[in-house]
Amino acid sequence: MITLGSRSFAGPFMAPLWSAPKSAGVFAVMAPGWRLLTFRALEFCEAADLAEPQLLKQHPKYREWLTIVGTEWNLYIATHELSLSTAAARTAVVRELAREYRPEFTALAVPQEPSLRTLLLAQAMRTNKDA
Repeated sequence: MITLGSRSFAGPFMAPLWSAPKSAGVFAVMAPGWRLLTFRALEFCEAADLAEPQLLKQHPKYREWLTIVGTEWNLYIATHELSLSTAAARTAVVRELAREYRPEFTALAVPQEPSLRTLLLAQAMRTNKDA
């Protein structure tokens, strides 16, 4: 269990080993933090079915997330189930989480090409050992 904003999430789980629940909900895409067993949310997203095959790999920002973390083995997922929710309710939760948590990474104009800011942050995350 991990708390992000004011909500509890199951996980985080390594993306390649993640077994998603068959439920609607919100998920957080996460990267390892500076210290052992700490994580930072990169993005909050909603899904009508978290167990949908290829949910992450078909997301428009998947390549950007991989650029940030280096490999899919450094990409983590945490989920907050909202079983009987509507798309509007899940979107409201995503907005609330973004307001409370304030992930550092924002949308790119062209999803296939990471921005310079994203590349510099990714490099800093990989090379910073003291922070």
